[in-house]
Amino acid sequence: MTDFFWLLADDIVRITVFAVLCAYPFMGSFRFSNKKTAFLTLLVIFAVSVIDSAISVYISFTIPEEEPISVQLDMVFYVIMIFCMAWYLYAVRAVWQKKAFIFLFSLTSALFIMSIANCVLELLPVEAKRITAGLHTILSTLSAGAITVPLLCLFLKLFYMPVEKRMGAKECGYLCIPLLILLMIFVIVFTFMDYVDLVADPTSFLLYFGLLLSAFVLYGVIFRMYRLAYERYASNEKYLETKHQIDIRDEQYRRISENIENVRRQRHDIRHHMVLLCELLEKDEKEKAILYLKQYLEHSETRSITKYCDNPVINLLASHYGDMAKERDILFNAHIQVPGSLPIQDIDLSVLLGNLLENALDAAQSA
Repeated sequence: MTDFFWLLADDIVRITVFAVLCAYPFMGSFRFSNKKTAFLTLLVIFAVSVIDSAISVYISFTIPEEEPISVQLDMVFYVIMIFCMAWYLYAVRAVWQKKAFIFLFSLTSALFIMSIANCVLELLPVEAKRITAGLHTILSTLSAGAITVPLLCLFLKLFYMPVEKRMGAKECGYLCIPLLILLMIFVIVFTFMDYVDLVADPTSFLLYFGLLLSAFVLYGVIFRMYRLAYERYASNEKYLETKHQIDIRDEQYRRISENIENVRRQRHDIRHHMVLLCELLEKDEKEKAILYLKQYLEHSETRSITKYCDNPVINLLASHYGDMAKERDILFNAHIQVPGSLPIQDIDLSVLLGNLLENALDAAQSA
């Protein structure tokens, strides 16, 4: 019975460390409140720990003393993790690929912590037991967790969480593959290796921890490269947006310059018309003056500024692209109902509406 309680306490410690790593990246994304989620998670941890401890004690009493049971105990623990994963997938609101990646990452991290604890136990002068559970085991697991869990959380904070929102389900699915392969290697190869042999053999020791450390280094590089690629993409998008704004501004300046030139030319022409009318009136040729005015009014182009809405930015853009549509012989009808001010910056509004109108003109011209 004593072995059962020591195993129960050890399982609770190990699974709790694992649960902290799983929950850290999804704080605020739980199906329930944080307190309720923590309470239900502790209940799940206690339930699976009871099951694992009971099965482990049963195995220790049914298998002969001379046969090792570490492999059976590890396999039971891996099966118990399936129930933990089921609760985890239900409790967290996120795409399942992201949850699967964090679960595999946390499971690999927990394996790393347990390995450190077991290696420390082999170095301590502790009396060998068939079921290695006791105060020394719990203390070694807590010590290893206290050192590695903050570092792993810091790793997630610095490398994974800055790019997590920008990563889609497909990217996270690909990221799960190396972790799954690494876990299969550990389960197939290192589960059957005694930690006494691991500590005694430097080659196996370096290979074991080298594989674990290489996984963290690999993902650190992947996340960093993904972040740099996204920043480059964002910079390119910002450049294109700024270029589009400059193009709109240049087009507006061009049209303003054309209008100024047209006004100057019209003023010059009007002066000649007034001179001619003045001469006709001085010669008392009123009929010719009236006829000339009628001809001038018939041939002169009268333009009025159309008011589409009260918003100055939208009205300017609609007028600008409306004139462009007339120049291209494209029918342009606009019915706009927006207030004078909108909860959006004028620059963003100009880019968004300008793109839509420009694309519409291009599509109408190519149709």
